[in-house]
Amino acid sequence: MLKIQLVTKPLSDVKADYLVLPIFEAEKNIYNHSQVIDFLAENPKFGKLYESQIFFSKNQKVVILGLGKKTDLDFYRLQNWVGTAVKSLCAKAKNISLLLPQTDKLTTQEIGRASAIGAEMAVFNPAKGFKSEFESIKLSGVELIVQKADRGYQDGLKKGLIEAEAVNLVRELGDMPSNHMTPTYFLGITKKVAKDNKLKLTVLTELQAKRKGMGAFVGVAQGSDEPSYMIALEYSGNPKSKEKWGLVGKGITFDSGGLSIKPANAMNEMKYDMCGAATVLATIQVLAKLGVRENIVAVMPVTENLVNGRAQRPGDIVKTYAGKFAEVLNTDAEGRLVLIDGVAFAQNDFKATKIIDLATLTGAIVVALGDFYTGVFGNNKQFTEEFIKVAAKNGEKMWEMPMDEEFNEMIKSEMADITNIGHGGSHPSAAGSITAAKFIEAGINKGVDWIHLDIAGTAWDMKPKPFKAVGASGVAVKTLVSLIEGGK
Repeated sequence: MLKIQLVTKPLSDVKADYLVLPIFEAEKNIYNHSQVIDFLAENPKFGKLYESQIFFSKNQKVVILGLGKKTDLDFYRLQNWVGTAVKSLCAKAKNISLLLPQTDKLTTQEIGRASAIGAEMAVFNPAKGFKSEFESIKLSGVELIVQKADRGYQDGLKKGLIEAEAVNLVRELGDMPSNHMTPTYFLGITKKVAKDNKLKLTVLTELQAKRKGMGAFVGVAQGSDEPSYMIALEYSGNPKSKEKWGLVGKGITFDSGGLSIKPANAMNEMKYDMCGAATVLATIQVLAKLGVRENIVAVMPVTENLVNGRAQRPGDIVKTYAGKFAEVLNTDAEGRLVLIDGVAFAQNDFKATKIIDLATLTGAIVVALGDFYTGVFGNNKQFTEEFIKVAAKNGEKMWEMPMDEEFNEMIKSEMADITNIGHGGSHPSAAGSITAAKFIEAGINKGVDWIHLDIAGTAWDMKPKPFKAVGASGVAVKTLVSLIEGGK
């Protein structure tokens, strides 16, 4: 990790290799620097988001970096502004100084937190370890210059570093190729997180899951020659409370689609189908490190969806751990199968009273919301709205999807209780993301508040950004941590 420190000092005292100054669009406050003054006089519209210009003088190298309109500054924009500065200079400089912008829109704690997350995410590179000629990062130290000393900056920085480490863990696991990221490897990482954070670990093998009645999970797992696991991590931050959060993440380390095989185009990206499991693993790590006064169980059904002589067939009927019989009409709709057993495991065995599950579940959500919004589905309007509000505060875009009773008809089966794909609409893929959510909802006990996050469009991005590399995003870690902390 980078050495990041907060300082209060005049700009003239900066000794770093580069000094980065924030410039809001059409800003008049142009600092006491002759080259900057002259440049902005000739370029009065300078300051668009991430627009940059570098100046060289005898004793100092100065970068001015656009922040866009001052009225648009928020947590996410500040995080990415810091990330852009760090990413652009990490191979050029050993140390840099960033003057953080003054704003009344963010608390000092939010500023410190956003800066830490932005800086650490910027230096992560998914190609590390897999390129014979790898451009190493020169940068080791980042100095954040603030106007006055405030404990909030330091508190935010400390929390942000813990969150950034977890977000980068999701990215590391997600970006790892599937010949390395096997269910067994994921279990090894989980064991390390459990040991380092004193978490209680429960692991069911495929045979144990079968004996327990997890027919949906086992139906998917039987197509892989790799060992498969139903994993749970427990954190008890408030043993006197009967309330417990259940976080459930889809952990398909590679998804071929099974016998309902996917097209070859972009199938390589199906290594990211375990990002839900990585996210709940990272989230419970953060909550444990922060010592949150809550009880949490993180459930991770981890397997591959592949094809062998035992692979699940379209038309198979499996009994879920929730007690429902499910007709498998499409083996590529496997995520909801492992999740329905996962949410039942969280409730039946660990007495979770609130459930949030995450999954790279459907292409339909990408059609609906693109690569920018995570689809949010829930059974409690107030809970869902609270979640989306917290997400917005953390710069993560979420959009509530409808869950009306009419959609229940679309997963009813003539041969069993439910089908694992929807039917009966005017189009074969009608309401695809909603019917997937409805299938998981069938495993939620009465009275349990539940949210499903479809992160198929937001869990990874194959276009590089000025502030981060391509690959897994670590979406939802910040939001889940803030929500469970109480909306902070």
